Amino acid sequence: MTWFSTPVREYASKKLISVPEGASLREIEHVLDKHDVSAVAVVDGAGDTVGLVSMTDLLRVGKLEPAVLGAPVKVADADGHTAKDIMVAPVVAVDDDAPVRYAAALMVGHHIHRVFVRRAGRIDAVISTRDVAQAVVFHHVDTPIERLLNRDVASVEIGDSIALALDRLRERDVRGLVVLDGALPVGVFTQTEALKARALPHDLLDSPVEQVMSYETICLDVKTPVYRAAGHLLALRVRRILAVEDRHLVGILTGWDVARVATTEQP
Repeated sequence: MTWFSTPVREYASKKLISVPEGASLREIEHVLDKHDVSAVAVVDGAGDTVGLVSMTDLLRVGKLEPAVLGAPVKVADADGHTAKDIMVAPVVAVDDDAPVRYAAALMVGHHIHRVFVRRAGRIDAVISTRDVAQAVVFHHVDTPIERLLNRDVASVEIGDSIALALDRLRERDVRGLVVLDGALPVGVFTQTEALKARALPHDLLDSPVEQVMSYETICLDVKTPVYRAAGHLLALRVRRILAVEDRHLVGILTGWDVARVATTEQP
């Protein structure tokens, strides 16, 4: 049997998390926070899925409320925007009997982290890179993560300012920076932390990036098999793994990189 030929319905979510087209930015934010997800489906009056809204979309058009160091980001409704105004459409979808390999190929081809699942012709579930990671664990894929890494790592030093981190994130056009203490990775500064930082009073932007970075990191040796790395991603609910060799950072492994395994590996 070919690896990753299991139908996506075996790994897809059991329930589609969604908001109506007319949902306000605050309502969307509440749903994201309640379900601890980074994106939700947008449904029309007939209950059909017509788009997708992510946290990035939400904060791109929303007005950030004044923030303080360590406080969560809050979004204020901006100019009456609704889910329909800011959603990405059309959505990428597969039938529920499609193999996991095909769903993973769509994620890789479109460079996205989830595809929707149709059951009886109607979208009512989603399969994400995290779900594909479960399949990688199940198949015990022992490819070393060094073969999958993004080695062009953007980083800042732990004592660098928040302003410098913001500039570097924009200049490198990446989703996150690794925060280093010398050669050792100690945290990350992602779009989430950047959005929080942009709401800070200007005089606080000279504070060390350590004050707003995320500590939710895990470092693994480059020889670690990908099924173990996938297990860590799932168990610890982190979005990336920092790969090290002799305690030096050499690359980053994301859920999307793990999903790529499902499109290439065979028994």
